[in-house]
Amino acid sequence: DSKPLIVVTASRGQTEAWPAAQDMLATLSSNSRHDVVADATHASLYLDKTHAAAASQAIRDVVAAVRSHRPLQ
Repeated sequence: DSKPLIVVTASRGQTEAWPAAQDMLATLSSNSRHDVVADATHASLYLDKTHAAAASQAIRDVVAAVRSHRPLQ
């Protein structure tokens, strides 16, 4: 499937198996990427201004790809 998909992962506070699980999620689409936000926790992805900006940018990137009918950049 080529629907745009971005998996956003916090780099801190995860189990050892979590990164591989997130990588697997990103394989659900051939038009995907996996963004790991450095020094972020799950909560900081929406509580910290810088980390939330990264998560918000991922959403904007997916919306742009859908609207333009182009692959993720």
